[in-house]
Amino acid sequence: MQNIIEVKHLKTSYNSTIIHDDVSFCVKEHDIFAILGGSGSGKSTLLNTIIFLKKPKEGKIILLNKDIWNLSQRETLEVKLQCGVCFQFGALFSSLNVLDNVTIAMREYTCFPKKTINDLAYMWLTKVGLNLEVATKFPSELSGGMVKRVALARALMLSPKILFLDEPTSGLDPKSARHFDELIIELKETLGLSIVMVTHDMDSVKNAVDRMVILKDKKVFFEGSTNELIEKVGEEFLYQI
Repeated sequence: MQNIIEVKHLKTSYNSTIIHDDVSFCVKEHDIFAILGGSGSGKSTLLNTIIFLKKPKEGKIILLNKDIWNLSQRETLEVKLQCGVCFQFGALFSSLNVLDNVTIAMREYTCFPKKTINDLAYMWLTKVGLNLEVATKFPSELSGGMVKRVALARALMLSPKILFLDEPTSGLDPKSARHFDELIIELKETLGLSIVMVTHDMDSVKNAVDRMVILKDKKVFFEGSTNELIEKVGEEFLYQI
């Protein structure tokens, strides 16, 4: 498989504190890829660097064959529109109902008629396992699991090539978390998506992830598949990260 993301000799910092020092790894097309590491290892910082939210101090991020921190404004937008992002707590607009939250990007960046956009939104809401009655509800009326599914429907509206998930199962009960794992596996298989997720959920790693990178002491401690990790350090290591 081809690489859809390449992180090359990445160095990031907050003020004078170095977060990552010479971090390199790749994400292969159509993989579910996890970013793992202990508290303070810089998982969220790394994700933010890949999705245009934090410029690195050194190094490159090659995303969809583009060096993303050396693009024009137009080129940056083109790449961003091929990426869907679900933040940890959903990041839904509290003043908008579910339908308006899900359709906001398509209304902003396409010229499709309102009915077509709404029909697509209903399709994605159904696809992520929600009853269409939620379309008129506001974020404050939803459970945590429903918020995550609405955010996922919104991220899928523009048919992205890559889906980024920040702690997708955090705050969910075990049964809901496993249903979410099943959903992202289905999305990968049916849509050909590449999925990158930051997670602490080791059951998700075992059940859904194809490959991973583990961050430790500002470096890459491990890159590879779950089976390769287990062969190297044992299954119990998963629950010590």
